[in-house]
Amino acid sequence: MPRKDEEIMMRTDRGIFMLATVFGVLMAPAASAQSAAGARIVLEDALGRTVALPGPARRIVSLTPSATEILFAVGAGDSVVGVTSYCNFPAETASKTKVGGFSGKTVSAESIVALKPDLVVISGGMHVKILGLLEAVGIRCYAVEPLGIEDVCRDILAIGKLAGQDARAAAVVADMKGRIGKVAAAVRNSPRPSVFWELWDDPLMTAGGATFISEAIAEAGGVNIFAELKEEWPMVSLEQLLTRKPDWIMSGNDHGDRLNLAAVRGRPLWASMPAVSAGRIATVEADAINRGGPRLADAVEAIARILHPDSFR
Repeated sequence: MPRKDEEIMMRTDRGIFMLATVFGVLMAPAASAQSAAGARIVLEDALGRTVALPGPARRIVSLTPSATEILFAVGAGDSVVGVTSYCNFPAETASKTKVGGFSGKTVSAESIVALKPDLVVISGGMHVKILGLLEAVGIRCYAVEPLGIEDVCRDILAIGKLAGQDARAAAVVADMKGRIGKVAAAVRNSPRPSVFWELWDDPLMTAGGATFISEAIAEAGGVNIFAELKEEWPMVSLEQLLTRKPDWIMSGNDHGDRLNLAAVRGRPLWASMPAVSAGRIATVEADAINRGGPRLADAVEAIARILHPDSFR
């Protein structure tokens, strides 16, 4: 007998195919009109899949906040018909239909199908199951899963191309790279303080070297003390942290009252660390640093101003 979650998935599968029957005829004219709108677009996504569109997508659902930010940044906001409840930037996302949360378990496939999209942008790590369901009813999906800043730039260019906004996407990437390059040049000859990035406090988690957070710290003139770890978001021990003696402790500002000087000083043994004893604890805009989108440049600038204030006066 199937487990309850399997029964739910079976019912979801059947529901999607029923919806596909209803909406299939309605979706076909849109595809035909799209073919006439531009040349065929063929790209490889983060999962190594070949994604082909007959022309620029005109009805797009985004299942990742980073992709949503990219779509609006490249001028394709009017083509976005659905987003997740976590897609909160820019303000225009508030008027878009919500199709669920970020994880695959909270996304409503039926809601996506009902929007008749010609493209759904997904997370390669979070949405594999829903990818199969959507492809089964003929909905094209493009997966993103950026690790470094170059991956983010690649995603911006790819999403721009899929949305028919190649030139705007290239301009966004040029601006982003230019701003990050100016920061790197400003701090090039400065000492590089060591940084512990606190992703979560219990259990203690950080950013490994293969992440755009670690790369942002480096571009801002710092050194991630766990940059050698290959896991993206590893758990680390207090003993490891005490041994590495970071100059700074940093995080996104979504930690609430858990990451401030008083709270950290109250943690057993933390007061002995150089960062804590000197009061060097800081946060930056969480969505800017946690999302692989154009606002990563904002995060690099913010980190650099914290680590090297004299270079930006």
